[in-house]
Amino acid sequence: MGVALGKATAVERSKRYFKACGEAVPVETPMVSREFVVDKVRRYRFFSGDRLIGEVSYGRPRWYIIDKAAWVKALRSAVGVDDGNDGVVVDARGPYASRGVRLIVAMAYVEGVRREAETVDFIYPPGLTGFFWIFPHGGLYNVGGGFLGVEDPTHLVREFAERLGGRVRLLKGAPLTVMPEVDLGAEGAYRVGEAAGLVYPLTGEGIRPGVISALALAEALKTRRPLEEYRRRVERIVGQIELQKRLLALAARLAAKGGSVSLLADDALLRSYIEEELSARGLFMALARRPGAAARLVAALLRR
Repeated sequence: MGVALGKATAVERSKRYFKACGEAVPVETPMVSREFVVDKVRRYRFFSGDRLIGEVSYGRPRWYIIDKAAWVKALRSAVGVDDGNDGVVVDARGPYASRGVRLIVAMAYVEGVRREAETVDFIYPPGLTGFFWIFPHGGLYNVGGGFLGVEDPTHLVREFAERLGGRVRLLKGAPLTVMPEVDLGAEGAYRVGEAAGLVYPLTGEGIRPGVISALALAEALKTRRPLEEYRRRVERIVGQIELQKRLLALAARLAAKGGSVSLLADDALLRSYIEEELSARGLFMALARRPGAAARLVAALLRR
């Protein structure tokens, strides 16, 4: 949605939209209260096709699965509404205002499936750049997927969900900006969340950067140079996004030549991946730990 903020008031300027995602947030995410938590996650597993390539586990839950629709509704109702237009403008229209490469991501709620509790699975199909996901959702499962070069993945997600042996209760698609151009706006007219390009390309995570950027802007507006302060407060997120864009482009090149970055996967790298803490240093260390895999990746990149 887009809003105009001034004197702690807002005017909604756009219609609501659906976003296909796993509805998971780290437990420390601001503004997410326990009343909206429907499940928890303490383990992530990663598969290349049917082959397990790694997992990341924690002693206690590190992510909450939220009822996103109810949470967003509560946030909307907590915002005062005013018909004035004397405030600054904040664009929060998500992918409908962002710049960059977009694709359609599909999501289904699936019932009648039994899987391990508090566990999320990511499945990377051979030959495609993207993944399927399976998130627990309070007795149901949130199953989805998105892939570069696939215009509409809903049929792929339906087939994947049905292979799990469950019944699809809902199946919808929505745009996602996977190669975003970061644009925080200008003085007096700012952008937050995916509208600003603040979405992680490799995981598609948008809730956390959306919340953090909104809070960062709120604090920045109290200063003499709001845009400069806003940029400073989201600098780390922007740096991670730019690195992930380069990695996603590399993954697409490798997939086109029959290779896969999954060759580098180990638990340390996967932990950085799901915690959105990837770094060039971490990637070089992964290469050093697996010289054979690194050589195969280079050979794939050089292959015509």
